[in-house]
Amino acid sequence: MIGGIFVSNEIIEKVKRGLEGIEIGYFDTGQRFEKDAYYNYFGVSDKETRRHAIAVFTVYLGNWYALCSFPFLERESYLEEFIKAFIERNRQIESDFPVMYEYIISFLIRIEEENSGKYAHSTFEIDKELYERLKREVLITKRDYLNKHTPIKYFLREIGVNPFFKSDQFEEQH
Repeated sequence: MIGGIFVSNEIIEKVKRGLEGIEIGYFDTGQRFEKDAYYNYFGVSDKETRRHAIAVFTVYLGNWYALCSFPFLERESYLEEFIKAFIERNRQIESDFPVMYEYIISFLIRIEEENSGKYAHSTFEIDKELYERLKREVLITKRDYLNKHTPIKYFLREIGVNPFFKSDQFEEQH
């Protein structure tokens, strides 16, 4: 049952295991998550399950931006399923997880813009209509997100990962 306590806890634990090390190497570490249809959890009622499922998509896009697209190449249509779920839930994701949303938008735009250069062999290989819908409904209207540049420490906090570097820690309030 999607959204049930057992499934939610299982998804959260899978994602937490996959996130190990991201606090040290950020998106350059090539995180690996156990196989699952994480995109199916973008709309569940449990916010923590949604947070962790969306973290997978964010990290995979970040890995791709760092020139490691293997997660999307391992399974046919995996990227398409993530994008469909993202389009359907993008307003809720933006509201609930603004930093991940910013990172997702930035990665998607930058990967596509640079596809003739360093991403020439790993461009979006998705249904043309789906790609046009992504551009029309999300990317074009959210282009200003490219100017945000929210520091990684906010991303780490949003996904619930303790920082490793002192510069990624927040000052304690007294």
